[in-house]
Amino acid sequence: MFKRRVALLVAIAFLMTIIVPGFFSAPTKAVAASKNPIVFKIYWGDSNAEPVDVWKTPIGKKVEQITSVRLQFEFIVGSDEETKAGIMLASGDLPDLINAHNVVNKFIEAGALVPLDNYIAKYGKNIKKWYDAKALKKLKYPKDGHIYYLTPFREESDPLYSFAGFWLPIYVLKEIKWPVVRDIDTYFKIVKDAVKKHPTYNGKPTIGFTALTDSWRIYVLMQQPLRLEGYPNDGGWLIDEKTGVVKDSYTMPYAKTYYKILNQMWNEGLLDKEMFSQNYDQYLAKISSGRVVGFYDERWQIQSAIDSLEKQGLYDRIPIAMPVLKKGVKRDRYNVVTMGTGAGISITKKCKDPVAAFKFLDRMAGEDILKLINWGIQGQDYYVKNGKMYKNAKQIQNYMSPDYRKKQGIGGNIWFAFPRPPFDWTYSDKSGKISWDYSDQALEQRYKPYEKEVLKAYKIKSFKDLFSPTWNSPYGYGWDIKLPDDLQAIQNQADDLQRRYITKAIMAKPGEYDKIWNEYLNKMKKIPIKKVIDFRQKEIQRRLKEWN
Repeated sequence: MFKRRVALLVAIAFLMTIIVPGFFSAPTKAVAASKNPIVFKIYWGDSNAEPVDVWKTPIGKKVEQITSVRLQFEFIVGSDEETKAGIMLASGDLPDLINAHNVVNKFIEAGALVPLDNYIAKYGKNIKKWYDAKALKKLKYPKDGHIYYLTPFREESDPLYSFAGFWLPIYVLKEIKWPVVRDIDTYFKIVKDAVKKHPTYNGKPTIGFTALTDSWRIYVLMQQPLRLEGYPNDGGWLIDEKTGVVKDSYTMPYAKTYYKILNQMWNEGLLDKEMFSQNYDQYLAKISSGRVVGFYDERWQIQSAIDSLEKQGLYDRIPIAMPVLKKGVKRDRYNVVTMGTGAGISITKKCKDPVAAFKFLDRMAGEDILKLINWGIQGQDYYVKNGKMYKNAKQIQNYMSPDYRKKQGIGGNIWFAFPRPPFDWTYSDKSGKISWDYSDQALEQRYKPYEKEVLKAYKIKSFKDLFSPTWNSPYGYGWDIKLPDDLQAIQNQADDLQRRYITKAIMAKPGEYDKIWNEYLNKMKKIPIKKVIDFRQKEIQRRLKEWN
C-alpha cells in the first residue's frame, strides 16, 4: 500500500576482469576508463524516481572511469509497478540487474533473482564493511533465508527537516504569532481563518486543504488518521511499538471521525474540489502557486514544489511542517530511523555474469565512489584542508541548487539505491560524513535566510525540534513486509475498497456520510483481511525476536 523510496544498479562481465586490469582493485584506487566499457542492462522499477541517466553526468562519467562499466537503463513508464513485473516475468525478458522496488517479492517467488549470500561472503569486501552480521540477517527473505538485494541504509529524514507533517505556509504562521500547531482541531481552524482572511491569491481562489490522491500516492490521504493517532508510517497498519500487536486501520474508529471532518470542509468549500481528479504534477503545481493553505504529506514528495517557491522568491508562501495530532495524543511518530528491508538492486538469473555483477555492486560501496556521488568532484564541488572535506560559498550555492546537482550528478535518487551506509556515518579516513548534508558545516550553512528567520521566531535550531524525538523502530518499517501473492491480493482488495469509499465519503452530500461509511464497513467485513493481519503479526514478532 505504501511506497518507500529508491534503489539501483549494476553489473559486469567476468571475462572482462581479464581484459580490464584493476577493475576490482582496492576501493581507493581509480583505474583508467576502458575504450570499450562493459554495458549492462538494468530495469528501474521504482516509479518514485525521476528517470535521469546519471551515467551521462560528469560524476557518472567519473564512475565509469573507475569501474569501466556503463549502465543501460530502462525506466518504468507510469506507476503500475505490479503490472510491469507480471509482464516481465511472463515473457522471461529480464535485464542483467533490476530494481524491483515494491514488487521484488514477485521476482523472488518466481525464482528470477540470484541469491547473494555466497557472493557477500566471498566478494563483499566493502559491503561487509557497512553491513554487519545483524544488518545482513535483517535482509534475509523469511521464506528461504537467502538475501536477494542489499537495501541501502536510509533515514526517513535528515537533521534539518521533519520527514512528514501537516503543513502551513509561513505567512499564515507569522500572522498568528508563530504557534506550534499540535492539535488537529486547531489546525483546521487556522486553515478556515486563513481562507476567510485571504480568499484569493494572484487572482485565483485560495485552497484551504488539498490532498495527493494520484494512483498509489493516495496513501498520504489514507495514513492521515494513523499519523494523528501518533503512529508511524507502517504501511497502513497499527503496530504497537512495545508489543508488536498488529491491527488494521481500515476500520479504525478515528478514521470515520477524521474523514467526516474533511467531508464537512468539502461541503463548506474549504477542500480542493480537484483533489480526487488531479495528478501528481497538478498537485505540485498548486502548492508551487502559493495559494494552498494546508495539506498533509511527506517532505520528499513536495520538495520540488518548495524548490519552485524559492525560485519564484515566494518565501512567505513556503509551507512548514507541523506535528499535528488528535487531541489527547502526547507524542508523534513523524520521524523514524531504522534499517529498512525494502528492495535494493538485484541480480537476475538472466545476468551475463552474476559474479562480476556482484563485484561491481561491492565496488560501488567503496569510499572513493561514495565521496564522488555524495560530495561531488574534488576541486569542483568540495576541497580538502588538513584532511577534512569542506565546501566554499560557491560550492555550497551549487550544492543547494537542484538544477546543478542534477546536471553534475550529485546525490540523485539512482545513486541512493546502491549499497551504502547511513549518511551520518564517517569515512574511515575521518575526512567527513558520508554525505555533506550531515556535516557540521552543512548544519550551519544549509538553512536559507528565510528559514533562519522562522527558526529564530520559534527559538529552535532545527525544524525537527518542533516534533517528538526521532524514534528508532525495533521492527523496521511495517510497510516493507513482503506478502505472498494470495495475501497481497486480499490486501489490494481492501486497499481498493478503502480508496473508493474514503473518496466517496469525503465528497458525500450533507447527511449522507454515515450511510456511506456504514456501507463501507459492511463491505470490508466480507474481505478476509485477518489473514493478512495474522501474517504481518507473525513477521513483526519474528523481527522483534531475531533483530533485537
